[in-house]
Amino acid sequence: MKIIKAKPPTNFDTYESVNYIWDILCDYRDNCIKEGIDNHDTIWDEICTSMAWIEEECGMKNGKLVKEEK
Repeated sequence: MKIIKAKPPTNFDTYESVNYIWDILCDYRDNCIKEGIDNHDTIWDEICTSMAWIEEECGMKNGKLVKEEK
């Protein structure tokens, strides 16, 4: 199993924290819930949906702050 060395977030930095969680989740996807297996794909979809909700609540998309349109 390949283990990544993700950079831990700085205290109270929401954006670094979200990206850190994504790094760990992607490693989990690569090593524990392989793509192409129905149940695994369902689990991954649920993880991605949950992270999308968290990012939306934090004003983020794909780990980056979304600038509000005026």
